[in-house]
Amino acid sequence: MQLPPRLRPTDAATILEPTTTAAAKPKRKKTKAVKPISNQPFLTLIDVRMPQELTSGTIPGATHIPLDNILDTVPKNIPDPTAPVVVYCKSGMRGGMAQGALRKLGYTNVSNIVGGFDAWQKAGLPTTGE
Repeated sequence: MQLPPRLRPTDAATILEPTTTAAAKPKRKKTKAVKPISNQPFLTLIDVRMPQELTSGTIPGATHIPLDNILDTVPKNIPDPTAPVVVYCKSGMRGGMAQGALRKLGYTNVSNIVGGFDAWQKAGLPTTGE
């Protein structure tokens, strides 16, 4: 499944459901359904925030790779440039930068969560480490 370039938190929760169970009971009104990528267990969720920002929690199943390290770390850990990757930060800005950087490296299936972790929390979706 090809990911859209930008995901609303509730849509991201639905796609990430196999690893996060985040879409079980969204608190928002009905939105356009997005199918989970249950056949693709290699979907990677990357938190690009700084280490000190993780104290507010993370999205379940996320791998922490600070934005400064994204260009070195991702190619080593995700050799397939067509693999689905979802990135997020605190508010969406650095997630968009990470998405652009990964696309320049040749990754073709990268999505950014609109509004980042703040929007995820505001939507009432599950987090870990709070």
